[in-house]
Amino acid sequence: MSEETVEERQPKDSTSSSNNNNGGNGGNGGSNNNRRGRRRKNNNGGSSNNSNNNKKSGGNRGRSGGNKGPNNPPNEDIDEAEFEAYAGVAGDGPILNLTELKRKTAAELMEMAQDMNLENISRLRKQDLIFAMLKAHAKSGERIYGDGVLEILSDGFGFLRSNESSYMAGPDDIYVSPSQIRRFALRTGDNIRGRIRPPKESERYFALLKVDDINEDPPEKSKGKVLFENLTPLFPTERLHMELGNGSTEDITARTIDLVAPFGKGQRGLIVSPPKAGKTMMMQNIAQSIAHNHPDCHLIVLLIDERPEEVTEMERSVRGEVVSSTFDEPAARHVQVADMVIEKAKRLVEHKKDVVILLDSITRLARAYNTVAPSSGKVLTGGVDANALQKPKRFFGAARNVEEGGSLTIMATALIETGSKMDEVIYEEFKGTGNMEIHLDRRIAEKRVYPAIHVNRSGTRREEKMVPQDELQRMWVLRKLLHGMDDLAAMELLIDRMKQTKTNAEFFESMKR
Repeated sequence: MSEETVEERQPKDSTSSSNNNNGGNGGNGGSNNNRRGRRRKNNNGGSSNNSNNNKKSGGNRGRSGGNKGPNNPPNEDIDEAEFEAYAGVAGDGPILNLTELKRKTAAELMEMAQDMNLENISRLRKQDLIFAMLKAHAKSGERIYGDGVLEILSDGFGFLRSNESSYMAGPDDIYVSPSQIRRFALRTGDNIRGRIRPPKESERYFALLKVDDINEDPPEKSKGKVLFENLTPLFPTERLHMELGNGSTEDITARTIDLVAPFGKGQRGLIVSPPKAGKTMMMQNIAQSIAHNHPDCHLIVLLIDERPEEVTEMERSVRGEVVSSTFDEPAARHVQVADMVIEKAKRLVEHKKDVVILLDSITRLARAYNTVAPSSGKVLTGGVDANALQKPKRFFGAARNVEEGGSLTIMATALIETGSKMDEVIYEEFKGTGNMEIHLDRRIAEKRVYPAIHVNRSGTRREEKMVPQDELQRMWVLRKLLHGMDDLAAMELLIDRMKQTKTNAEFFESMKR
């Protein structure tokens, strides 16, 4: 079979594209133009993506200099013999997995690169080092497999981003052709795994050669899924238990949440907190409880505009996927990370999986959307654009329990008492959208009483749908006892009694005495 039938052909130089093109084949167009001595109007000549496209799509940036135009991807409609011939391998060589490489530390990668006799690697970034190793591995005739979360750009093609780098564009991303996207009905957020091939001459990215599975299911199964927007939302009916039952000090937070504001699969919850009230520690405790008690749930911790040391601590303490965008990155990066996470979660729910997103914080996410949103001319108090909160509301509103199977739970923190009018406006906009709220009190936190939960203001809507009736009655009795007390005294009494027991069941038994 000729190469034309195997590959999806792309323009070989910039003359075959429109005037304002995206650069042909990674520089080939520019060199051809110079060779022929012709002048082209408004042509990037293969040097980088058009700036407008980069802004819209968050395309590959950094040392690679942008998406240098689509690769020449293979057509997936080929038999096994052509597949092996196209890949240029014998089929029985050792296998290298791109994802496993990304999980290694920079020191481990440097050691591997030295074993492969690679030169001039000391000053390479981690992503560039991985790219160089993969290229050397492929030249020796060995097979490469990779996976990632698909991000479809405005030009119709896409790239598989890695959660190891928080979906940041890089040279080790895997190119996915428009024909593959159309054939398998792929959407942004799909987790794809398959065999990849090295870039040819004038190409810059590895390309997806064959799709093995989509969202951990065979490709054929993904064609019959129902779109997330067409699923039926319901109130949560299956509870997510926070209690670990080990009697530790950390378990007090989880047990208190079970008593004051229980939540289940498909909950849309807000943790309303002033600064330094312990919201980040509470998020860590919730993440650890979900990972321990509900390993079947896909846990994603999303940290927006966060301190780098907080990100590292969360990654080391949580058994789950931690995706972050630190405060030194631009607002467009915060938005791109959030969009990738919510799209990935939606695709998993379409495959009837339970997903839990812990977002810290929705206030900073709304600020980022407000920065990148085009001005509508209508500005609310605090400088919030009237249309800027539409997308963060869509993010938060995606949480739901689904009648057809699966659920998306979102627990987000909202900042108050920061001295910023914008933060107050954002909180007021989200105030009635959740079906569960936990309020943290600065006065309780200042006395170093943790968790600093304001019991009377915290609670869950329609909690009777997921809490057994006998336990619900005891929770209501407890609320009546604490209601007349001062908030600080009530929390101190509750924590003191809970420390005397290991579980909430024992705590309720002690209440009878």
